[in-house]
Amino acid sequence: MNDPLAPLLAGAFVIVCGLLVKRFPMLISGYNTLPKEKRKNVDIDGLSSFMRRHLVIIGGLLILFTTILELTGQQEAFSIILAVYLPVYVIWMVVRAQRYDHNK
Repeated sequence: MNDPLAPLLAGAFVIVCGLLVKRFPMLISGYNTLPKEKRKNVDIDGLSSFMRRHLVIIGGLLILFTTILELTGQQEAFSIILAVYLPVYVIWMVVRAQRYDHNK
C-alpha cells in the first residue's frame, strides 16, 4: 500500500454514503429505478437502516484494517484482505437486502 491515506479516505467516504442513504433512500441502487407501484411494496425504512448500518461497518473496517496494518508493518496484506473481504461482504449485503423487497 503506497498511500495509507487513500483507504482511510475511502472508508470515510463509505461511512458518509451510509449516513446519506438513510436520509435519502433514492441513493439505493435498484430502489430508485423501481416503478412507483413496486416501491410501495419495499420496506424502505428497514432497507435504508440496513444499508446505513452495513455501509458504516464496511467503512469502519476499512479504516480499522488500514490502521492495524500500518501499525504492524504489514501493508502488503491490505490488498489481499480487500480482495477477499469486500466482495464477500457486498454479496452478502445484496442477498440479505432482498428481505425488504415484498414484490415477489
